[in-house]
Parts: sequence; structure tokens; C-alpha cells
Amino acid sequence: MLASDIPSLKLQKRSSLWRFLGHVRPYRVLILVAVACGIVRYLIPLALPWAVKILVDDFLLKSGPAGIPPKVHLLMAGLCAIYLLYAITSFWRSYLAGLTGHRVIFDLRQALYLHVQRMSLSFFDRQKIGAVVSRMTTDIASAQNFVGAAFVNTVMDLACVGVILVLLFMVHARLAFVSLSVIPLYGFVSYQLQKRIREKSRAIHHQLQEISGDLHEQFAGISTIQAFTQEASEAREFRAQSEEYFNTVMGNVKLQSIALGSTGFLTALGPILVLWIGAAEVWSGKLTMGTWMAFYGYLGLLYQPIQRLTELNLILANSLAAMDRIFEVFDTYPEVREHPTAKDLIVKHGSIHFENVCFQYNGGEAILSDLNLRIAAGTTLALVGPSGAGKSTLIKLLLRHYEVSSGRVTIEGVNIRDVTLQSLRMQLALVSQEPILFSGTVAENLRYGKPDATDSQLRQAACLAFAETFIDQLERGFETPIGERGVRLSGGQRQRLAIARAFLKDAPIVLLDEPTSALDAESEELIKQALQRLLEKRTALIIAHRLSTIEHADLVVVLDQGQIIEQGRHEELLQKSGGLYRRYAERQFLARLLE
Repeated sequence: MLASDIPSLKLQKRSSLWRFLGHVRPYRVLILVAVACGIVRYLIPLALPWAVKILVDDFLLKSGPAGIPPKVHLLMAGLCAIYLLYAITSFWRSYLAGLTGHRVIFDLRQALYLHVQRMSLSFFDRQKIGAVVSRMTTDIASAQNFVGAAFVNTVMDLACVGVILVLLFMVHARLAFVSLSVIPLYGFVSYQLQKRIREKSRAIHHQLQEISGDLHEQFAGISTIQAFTQEASEAREFRAQSEEYFNTVMGNVKLQSIALGSTGFLTALGPILVLWIGAAEVWSGKLTMGTWMAFYGYLGLLYQPIQRLTELNLILANSLAAMDRIFEVFDTYPEVREHPTAKDLIVKHGSIHFENVCFQYNGGEAILSDLNLRIAAGTTLALVGPSGAGKSTLIKLLLRHYEVSSGRVTIEGVNIRDVTLQSLRMQLALVSQEPILFSGTVAENLRYGKPDATDSQLRQAACLAFAETFIDQLERGFETPIGERGVRLSGGQRQRLAIARAFLKDAPIVLLDEPTSALDAESEELIKQALQRLLEKRTALIIAHRLSTIEHADLVVVLDQGQIIEQGRHEELLQKSGGLYRRYAERQFLARLLE
């Protein structure tokens, strides 16, 4: 459950339905107009049974062979006129209900997207991406039915039922009581079935979320699946999930079918009783034929909205289940949050200080323990150490992707917890081991560094990153689509685009997370030259496994088990007999000799 991700804030007490109506409220005028049009639309047919009563009792049973009275033509012309109004109000009811539904869902989806964007990385560590996407697509689409159908139609049908009930008692009170005798049983059956349908709907949405999450994960790693020939295994797993989902869906279909069948019988039972008792009343002369026909016509109009209310009940059950899941996400708060008085960070030089920093993931084992590290402005500092030593964690803490458990991180003496997240991250440029590129063009990906960059600035940044040559060789140059995650480019080309993006951002602090670890020798040499240009007059943190990339670092810090065990320049650390850094250097030197 996403709601379990809440670190400290209490869940809102209001129900999901009440909170959803808060998003509907800005469009209440549109809804009221749609409801008014709908009420008129549904009330107009009520004139037809009364017209039949008049036609039968006042004309057909009384008039002789002289011909059709002029009033009959007037009556029929009046019916045609009001049904023209019926057509007009039908259009506006449908259009305004649809407009309101889509506007509400547009607003809700945007709000949910912005909320998810603000979530800390720990949220995405715990959730499958496909599952989060499912909440923003499938669940919100289900909630849309509430506004587009259930909400507007329920109000209209209830109003229609109220008017028809008044007319039924006006026409014949005894028959009205007979026709309504099945309503209590109808309400009991509908209520019991709705509860079970809502539970099934929640299970369906949850299973669909799991399927969506697994599919996203599998297709993202399809090359690994194929390389290890696990297609059959994954197919079996998908079939098992699909069968479970199918069985749950069919259980819900069964409940909905029971609901429609049972309520259909109950809504038919009332008219049968009216026919039965009404026929006896007409036969005995206590009821006119026209009145009987009018009553039966009104009764048919009564059970139509009641039957629709049953169907809308099913929509409401599905919509409420979707709303619950949507607001579970809204009730999950980011662990990293801005203080209400946070100010913008302005960096002039770029000094960084980690003071007594401790960190652990979700109360687990400590990753960093009482770490102290001072980085002077303009210094290139390299972080070296085994996997899990805490190197990448330092960068994530500096970006405030996670919050320190204790201690503090400052930039130019300012605690980064006291500044806005946007201003903090604007001062930092990240180049990671696997640069994240998107499915747009080269230019669009570069402009992530500077959205308003001109074409000449793009070319200059590409030139500084040694990316200009290969970009010009692409089919459409800077306007060439590079595919999802940049799959149409080589690893070295993707890395150079990431560096060019960092050049465009022109941040005073640069963070490099193993930028050359997965490259061939030729690409590595170009990347090293580009990085040297990027780091000029900037403060930099470099995580590196290849020590050849950090030989010129001003300071090398060796981490192990969350603590600093060695620090100094490259040459100094090589002189330390038995030191971890020296052992790393010896292993890599030996590996190069054996190549």
C-alpha cells in the first residue's frame, strides 16, 4: 500500500469521494447546467403518457365518426415542439457532462503528476514505475466515469424519479403503493452487491498495476531476457498473472450480472403487479382505460431511471475503488521536503562541507557514519572505494535526493536543507555512468541543460564535449531522434551528449558518477579530454573505478564502509604501502599488462 510510505504526516480524514468532489467544485456551474438540461430532457417524456390519457379518455372513447377533432392536431403538434426541446437539451447535457468530466480528470492528472514529480527517490525505490503509471492512467480514467456518467446522471435520475412518484400518486394512489412495494427489496440487494463489487474492483486495479509494473520492467530489460533465454519463463509468469487477473475480472463480471439480473427482475415485478391489479380495476369500472394506460406509461418511465441507477451504482463502485488508489498516492509525502522559509541558493565559488554526516536507508544498516569532508571551491575531488562504500550516496545527499540521517551538508556555509530544491539543483551538473537520455532529438536532450539555449550555444557545447563531429554525421544532425534512452547512439556518444548538456547548464559544481567506467579506450580518451574542459574553474566530485581518470584530481578520498580511510593526492596515496588505493592501482596496472 502506497499509504504506508508516509513518514510523518497524518492521512487526511476525508473520504476519497469527498476529496474527489473538491476537484469537481470549480466546475460546479457547468455541472448544474448539465444537470438542469438533463432534468428537462428526462421530464419531457412524462408528457407522453398524459397525452395518451387525454387522447383515449377525451377523444377516442367519446368522439363519433365526424373526423379527428382539431384539438388532437394541436396536441400532437405540441408534442413535436417539446421533443425538439428534448433534442436540444440532450445535446447540451451530453456535451457539458463530457466537458466537465474531461476537465476534472485533466486537472487531477496534472496534480498527481506534479505530486509524483516531487517524490523522493526512496518512493521510486519502493515502487515499480509501471505501477505508478497505472495510477495516473487506468485509475484516473476509471474515476472519470464518475463525473461523465455517474455524478450527472444520478442527480438527473433522482430528480426524474421524484417527479414521476408525484405523478403516480396523483393519477392513482393505490396503484402507486402497489408499484413501489418492491423498492425496499431492490435497495437492499443493490447495497449488498455494491460493497462486494467495490472490493473486487480494488483487487482488479491492484492486479492490473502489478501486471503493468512487471511489463514495464521486462520490456526495459528485454535484451537481458533474450540473452539468458528466459522468454519462456517470463511468458509463464505473465500467463499466471493474466489468469489471476482474468479470474478476478470474471468474479466482478459475475457480481455485476447478478446485480443487473436481480434488479431487472425486481423492476419488472412492479409493472406486472400494476397490470394485474389495474386490469381488475378497469374491469370493475373503478378505473378508466386512459388513466390505467397513463399510469402504466409513467411506471415504465419510473423504472427506467431506477434501472439506470443500478448500472450507475456499478460505475460508482468501480470509480470509488479507483479514487481510493489515486488518493493513496496523494497521501504519500516526499521524505525530502522544502522548509516553508527556504530561500534560493546563490553559489559564487562552490565550497562544500559534509559535517558529521550519517545516513541509512529506511532505518537499515548505516551507509555513512560520522563522515566529515571539506571540499574547497574550485577543487576536483575524487571518491574511490569498493561498491557500497557510500560514494554515490554522497552525491545523492548533495542533490538532496535523500536526506541525511544526522549531521549536515553545506555549500558556501549554507545548509542545503534551508534552500529551495530547485535553486540547489540549478547549481549542480550531473554526469552519470549511464546518462539518462530521452526519446526526443539530440537538440531536445541537450536543452535539458538550458531550455532557452540557442542553436549556436548547442553547437558550442557539443564542440567542447567532442560531440559535434558525430552529431553532424547523423541523418538530421541536431534534429535527429535518438530513440528511447538514446538507444541509437553508442555508449561513448551518449556520454558526450551528457557532458555537452552539463556544459550548457554551466553550473559551478559538477558531479561525475563513474563517467568512463563502461567505455572503450578510444571513447574514454575523448571523454577524459571533455571532462578536463568541463572541470576548469569548477568544484567537482568524481566517482571513479578507473584510477587513470583521476590522476590529476586535487584530492583523492578513499571510502570504505561509510568512512574515510585514506585521503591525499594520487601520487601520495601510491606511496602508502598496504593502502587500499595502492592495491587498487596495482590491480589495474596488472590488468592492463594482461590485456
